[in-house]
Amino acid sequence: MSSTTIDIPTLEELRDVFDKRRPYFHIKNGRTEDGLFKFDVNESLVASEDTFEEDLLLISFPIAYMDSIEPILHHFGLNTSKENFLEQCREVIAVAENHQDEKGGGKMSFQSLFYNIPQSIQSVNYDAIIVLSIHVYGKQEENKDYRIVGYIHANEFDFAPYEDETKIEHGYYYNMLRVTEHAENGVKIYRRKKIFSLMFSILHHLVYQNGVNFCFACMGKENQSIKEALHRNTHLHGEYYERLPFTMYSKINRLYGSKKEYEKLVDITHNKPLLRKYYAQMHAKMKNYLFYNHLKFEDFQKLMLSMKAYSPTSGVYAHLDASGNIITASGAMNWGEFLTFQIVNPKGVFILAQKSGIMKHFFKPSMGIGKPEDYKRLLKGLCYKYWKEAGVGVTVISTSEGDEYYDINKSLLDDQYAYFIICNDEQKLQQFKKRSEVNGHPMLFLDQPII
Repeated sequence: MSSTTIDIPTLEELRDVFDKRRPYFHIKNGRTEDGLFKFDVNESLVASEDTFEEDLLLISFPIAYMDSIEPILHHFGLNTSKENFLEQCREVIAVAENHQDEKGGGKMSFQSLFYNIPQSIQSVNYDAIIVLSIHVYGKQEENKDYRIVGYIHANEFDFAPYEDETKIEHGYYYNMLRVTEHAENGVKIYRRKKIFSLMFSILHHLVYQNGVNFCFACMGKENQSIKEALHRNTHLHGEYYERLPFTMYSKINRLYGSKKEYEKLVDITHNKPLLRKYYAQMHAKMKNYLFYNHLKFEDFQKLMLSMKAYSPTSGVYAHLDASGNIITASGAMNWGEFLTFQIVNPKGVFILAQKSGIMKHFFKPSMGIGKPEDYKRLLKGLCYKYWKEAGVGVTVISTSEGDEYYDINKSLLDDQYAYFIICNDEQKLQQFKKRSEVNGHPMLFLDQPII
């Protein structure tokens, strides 16, 4: 195992405002040698405005290394229990995603309680880099006690926002932005310590390390912590950001679903010729969307098969004509086999939905093709399928104006979200957004199976 030190540009070199630098370790080049998992460690410094008084261990590594986490924990002198590590990951991921502000804006917040970490996440996010902030409070030299304070995924993606599809841009899609709610004597000791800002500093560091020009994610529209950290950090880094609204609609499967359309469903996930035809139509429809990342059929097929291997009811489903040709089709992800939802402080119709118990599990369609009237029938069949076969109560659909299925996707149950985009070239971003427009609305593409 080797270790090198690099000093990537820090916030001090961009803005003379911080007086704190924390060591940060990026773990890479994982490999098996003589039956042992070995890796390299790049050490650098990040500048931070966090106000936490004690030391924090900042590390990042590919999500695949979760399966061999013990040697990494040993390298930093931490308790090497894999189960302890995974349990702490589960706890911090389960922190409620805040969709309400302190003034009462926003309809709900929710917790995502995952099964089978890390296998469930790895089945769809297998290129993610995990970013952790760890509070080491044990005083012993080895096997120290620690607490995972912050957890984020940086999912690597390539997209092709040019007329020439061989010209590629590289980026990150961020998700699982969580900071622990751990409290002592009734006080949340990590909250209001600008830990979110520290985590964003690490993400900016990854960008410098890997030459990435664009980052994006979605957030609850009223999530004040992310709003503040996003604004502060991007400006201090001399970068550009913007937030663009979209809506997540929910349909009650038992009411919206159709047995008649369900009986027409055909699972084409393992039918390579039909899957390739579906991909060709989906790619033609969505290739100009800004962050569309399914650039090769082989990579798309790998994702669908990986998802289905973990979640048998997920996949790609179609309605076919009498000759076996695709009329309409859609990706389908049964979130109920990955996680369960728990709504926090619901408002409006969400109060009734929560009391009914239907919002425990969700189904999410994605990447639909076909005429709107045909797709509507397919969606009704899928809603029935997931209610009847898997007990999934709700279908969630992310959509925005410009989507040809916008009127089909709308419902009384809705939650307001926003995309945020960070980049180092505003002019290029505006050009890319313009190219992605449908009926005057930029299409950004988060319509894919990713959690």
